Amino acid sequence: MEGREAKVREREQLRRERAELGAAGLGRELRVPLRNPSRTLWGFAVLLVLGFALGLVVGITRGGKMGVALAGFGGVLLACGIYAAVLARRFGARQDLAIVLGLRTLTVPALPLVRGGTVEIAYEDLEGVALLPAGSRLRHVLRTSDGLVPLPLDRLPRAQKNTKLPLRIHVRAALARKRPRLAVARLAAVEAQLLHEGPSLGALVAMKDGVPEVISVLRDEAHLGAWLLSGELPAGSEMICAQDVLDPLGDALRDAIGARVDVGDRPAPASLR
Repeated sequence: MEGREAKVREREQLRRERAELGAAGLGRELRVPLRNPSRTLWGFAVLLVLGFALGLVVGITRGGKMGVALAGFGGVLLACGIYAAVLARRFGARQDLAIVLGLRTLTVPALPLVRGGTVEIAYEDLEGVALLPAGSRLRHVLRTSDGLVPLPLDRLPRAQKNTKLPLRIHVRAALARKRPRLAVARLAAVEAQLLHEGPSLGALVAMKDGVPEVISVLRDEAHLGAWLLSGELPAGSEMICAQDVLDPLGDALRDAIGARVDVGDRPAPASLR
């Protein structure tokens, strides 16, 4: 009985692992929405209008020069509240507040956000991601052949803070310049290794209608055995070894990936039948 329950728990763990990797958009387009300031601006607008109402009431009650001054200050607050409401409505209607990692291009919102619009950059024109000082903080920027483009990572939702977006962008840009182009299944395996921490034998990848899905990043042979015995492994799944992931990256990225992936001592089979 206990053995059966352990197998059920193991299968549930494997399914959760597959779902988490599937949500990461590995080897395919990934759209990461940014925090929309619309709700915050509406809150400011309400507070400013309340400040106007309070200033007007107190000004009328007190009268005299002080009353006029308070009423005038309330008018300023009203004007600011109307402006905040206009901005809130404008931001609320925007659907492009997102960083989109495509297979060929990267799309980011143009700054300042209030102006609207997006910037689309082909990966071949992207030289890398850099950190530059901005006041008392460091900010990520994209180095392109035409100059620098800000990368608004400070607008990421809290749940997306640790998605290693700068490194994923850097990798896609580097691989886009390689010829022949890396197959999407191999790209998915590369990105899976980026997100994985600790030892790895390789990644299990399945293709469906030309779209890759990373099933698992295998920690060891026991982990591989669990998948083989689970009955959850899709037909035609391929195992891409950790060393096969490192090889196409070249010297520029080997150190970055090597810091996150420990290649297994023994090579794993290239595919699963």
